[in-house]
Amino acid sequence: EKGFDGLTFFVYRTLLAANITDAEAVSNTIRTAFIELPNWSSTESQLRELRNRITFAIAAACDDLAQVSPLVDELFTALEKGKRRS
Repeated sequence: EKGFDGLTFFVYRTLLAANITDAEAVSNTIRTAFIELPNWSSTESQLRELRNRITFAIAAACDDLAQVSPLVDELFTALEKGKRRS
């Protein structure tokens, strides 16, 4: 319905479950970060930059900053599991 790819939909649903304000806009910001850093899974500097961008995107829309780091960790843990399966 929203035209999300699989990754963006996964991020969107995760953000909705965490009650992140404007989950759709944050998901699109995160999608852009993944597009701009395509080698994040094999390049340490891109992984760091991607984690920073995702952290800042979520923090900007989150009422509880203590929730941000665990949410970022949750996203990357799920991505790692998905990467190992493929």
